Amino acid sequence: MSDATLPDPESLRRQLQRQYQRVVGLRGRLYAQADPSADLPLQQRLAVEEASLNELESQVNALAPPTEPGGLSTPPRGRLLGAKTTGLRVERTVHMKPLPTGVYNLLDPETDPLLTVMVANESRETRRVCVRVYIEGLSAEEVRTVEIDPRKQATFHLLPTLLPERARTITEVQRATLHVVAEDLDGKTESHDTFSIVCLARTSSFNAVRRPDTGQVVDLSHYYGAWVTPHAEAVQERVRRAADLLPNRQIWGYQDDPELVTRQVEALYRVLKEAEITYINSVIDYGAPPGQAIQRTRLPRESLAGRAANCIDGTVLFASLLEGASLNPAIVLIPGHAFVGWEAWDGSDEWSFLETTMISSHEFEAACRSGQKQYDEAKTRGRGRLAMHKLPDLRVRGIIPME
Repeated sequence: MSDATLPDPESLRRQLQRQYQRVVGLRGRLYAQADPSADLPLQQRLAVEEASLNELESQVNALAPPTEPGGLSTPPRGRLLGAKTTGLRVERTVHMKPLPTGVYNLLDPETDPLLTVMVANESRETRRVCVRVYIEGLSAEEVRTVEIDPRKQATFHLLPTLLPERARTITEVQRATLHVVAEDLDGKTESHDTFSIVCLARTSSFNAVRRPDTGQVVDLSHYYGAWVTPHAEAVQERVRRAADLLPNRQIWGYQDDPELVTRQVEALYRVLKEAEITYINSVIDYGAPPGQAIQRTRLPRESLAGRAANCIDGTVLFASLLEGASLNPAIVLIPGHAFVGWEAWDGSDEWSFLETTMISSHEFEAACRSGQKQYDEAKTRGRGRLAMHKLPDLRVRGIIPME
């Protein structure tokens, strides 16, 4: 293929952005409806546009990555002589752009580090090295000390802990300064570099981040489990109110009869209808790289206080009530939308589903039919259309309630 026939990278990225906005608009129209499963023509049109989006994404991903993605990679060689002067060579790579503040402390440094620091000993003597990393004014300092044999190297996967009282103050997108210090314990500081990073608001959420060094997309959608907060007082109040609607005025979870599980879920649905929770299609949040949409996800107590929820708000709210009632919920994600599921009986792995955007406008049975229909449709259309995060599994993985 000649250069004349190669796609222009900038033109292709602009096409991708326009197509992404087209798909977002169609998803908004579809999922703003009381029953998203009812508009078949719009579903079919959306499927066509999503296929075009996937094709453009594949073409863009096949392009060579920028030489310095996000400006967050190791400073250019030649800035320090490194091995020629101190015998040490330090390389740093920041992996997270932007920083998901709300779930950051739940991340595993081995799989989702903020950055990686590699120190190579190119001298003929064993060297003692200390690496220190911190986010100025926002995190504790993470420190690693190691002895490196001659001609060997050590690699550190680092995720300095955010200070809770500081993290709670991040209510809007803001920048912070990441410090990376490498010290020769037998001599002087080898290097001290800073990087500017974007910190999302604590309540900002999105399904994935793209590693700035490799372009790899990392799925973070399972961290929505942190927004499921069954012990929040406002959630517990709704669970107690649901108990008033049931025989013996009790919520019994899976301790009685499998046939009674649905009755408990219906009672939870009714108390949210009583709370006058209205579907609100929230505006897109700011701070994500091009091609990635993020949004503010309300905590359940915020949805109850404001009597408003979008699809993911309503999903984590209903999941909170289910978990608060000792039932096993699931967060179900399809492109552009979310709904809730629950296990029919503990350990059965048989699940039912519910469309939470219908709480204010439809009865329980209609919301269940819509949820089941959407689940069946997504499962039929194949891989990549459906992500189902079961809360018992997420809790085992260490994804605990945010509050």
